[in-house]
Amino acid sequence: MLRNSEEVLTARARERLSHALDSDSVRTVVGADERGPGRSTATGDRLRWHFVADTVGDFAWATSNQYVWDVTRSTIPGGSRVPVNILYLPGNTERYAQAGPVVRHALEFYSQLWMPYGFPQLTIVDGPEAGMEYPMFIMSGVGAADHETGHEWWPMMVGTNETWYGFMDEGFNQYMNILSRADRQGRAPNLDVLGQRYGRTSGDEREGTLMWNANYGGPMYSFQAYSKAPLMLSMLGGIVGDTAVWHAMSGYAKAWRFKHPSPWDYAFFMDNALGRDLGWFWYYWLFTTESVDYSIQNVTTSGGQTAVIVRQDGQMPSPVVLKVRFAPRGPAIRPMANAKMVDSVTAIVTYPVDVWFGGSRTFRADLMFGPREIEQVIIDPFCRFPDRDVSDNMWPRDPAAAEAQRGPGMMGGGPRGGGGVCYGTSAP
Repeated sequence: MLRNSEEVLTARARERLSHALDSDSVRTVVGADERGPGRSTATGDRLRWHFVADTVGDFAWATSNQYVWDVTRSTIPGGSRVPVNILYLPGNTERYAQAGPVVRHALEFYSQLWMPYGFPQLTIVDGPEAGMEYPMFIMSGVGAADHETGHEWWPMMVGTNETWYGFMDEGFNQYMNILSRADRQGRAPNLDVLGQRYGRTSGDEREGTLMWNANYGGPMYSFQAYSKAPLMLSMLGGIVGDTAVWHAMSGYAKAWRFKHPSPWDYAFFMDNALGRDLGWFWYYWLFTTESVDYSIQNVTTSGGQTAVIVRQDGQMPSPVVLKVRFAPRGPAIRPMANAKMVDSVTAIVTYPVDVWFGGSRTFRADLMFGPREIEQVIIDPFCRFPDRDVSDNMWPRDPAAAEAQRGPGMMGGGPRGGGGVCYGTSAP
C-alpha cells in the first residue's frame, strides 16, 4: 500500500486514483503520454516512495519510467471494495486490455467460493515473469491472470509449503480455475471425465506421488504439482458430490487462514467436514500412483433380479456406481434403496467402497428392479474414477470403445495415449 501518494504522485494522478472505487470501469491514472517529473510523478530530482504490506510472508514490487497505470475495483462479498492496479508497458496494451475485468471476477468469485480476499488491494504488473505471484501482487498478462490471482488464496492466505507439496498450491489452484472459467462463461462447471483420465497416466515410472517433495518432482513435476489434484478432486466429487467438496474446501480455507497446514491437516479437515473416513482415498491419491481398473464381467437376469458381476483389477478401490438403462416399455420399475431414477428409463445405483475391503476382486451387484428388461449397464458413468481401461465398462460391449481407448492422449505427461470414452452424461 502506497502511504505517501501526496509526495510522489501528481495532483492529477491522485484525483484520478481517488475515483478507483466508484465503479467497475477501468480508469487511467498515468497515461502513455504522461512522462517525466510533473507529468507522471511529482516534481523533484529524487522521490522516496513509502510502501507498507501487512500480514505477508513475501513481497515484490515493480518499477518503470514507462508504465501505463490503470485502475479498477473489485467488490468482495460482504461489501468491501478493493482497488486493482494494472501497470503495463505501452506496447503491451492489448495483453492488458481485459486484465482488470478478469482479475475483478477472480477476486469476487474466489472470495465467494472459499473465503473473502484478505488484503486491501491487488496489483497486476507487466514484469519479467509471465506468471508469478506474491501477496497483493501478480506478474501476468491476461492469459494467466485468473490463475495468478487464485494464488492469493494458496499459498498467500492459506500458507502451504508450495515447494514441498505443490498440489496444495498449484493443484488446488488449477482445480478452482476450472470453476472460475465456467462461471466467467456463464455455464455450470463440468468435472466429469477428469478423474477417469488419471487411469492412463498411473503407472508411469517418471511420476512422483503427491507426497513426494516437489523440489525433486522430476520430468513429470508439472503433472504432479499442477494436473493431478484436479483429477483427485474430481473423484472426490464423484463420491460425495462437488458442492460438498467446495463447502469443505471453504471451511478448510477459513480454518487455516494465515496458518500453515500440512497435507495431513488438509486430509483430516476434509474427513471431518465431509463426515466420512476417507483414509483409503487419501492413501491412494497422496501416497501412491495406483489406479482403478474396473470391468463388467457378466450380466444375467432371472425373474425380476439382474446380477451384475463387477471385477476390480486395480489397486485403488472406489465405490461401484452403475448406470442402468431400461427398455422404454414394460412392467413398472420397482424402487431400490441405493438407486436414484434420473429419468423414466435410467437409474443410478451406488454401492459403497467398502465392498472391496474384504479383499475380493469381484462384486455381485443384485439389481432388484423387477421384470422390466435392462438394455444397458455402465460402470462409473460420470467417468470420475481413474480407470486404466474403459473399454470393458459397458454391457453389452461397445465395439468402438477399444478403438477409442487407443485414441490420442489426454493428459500429455504419461506414456499411455488412451483418450478413453465416457459413456455417461454429466452428473447432476
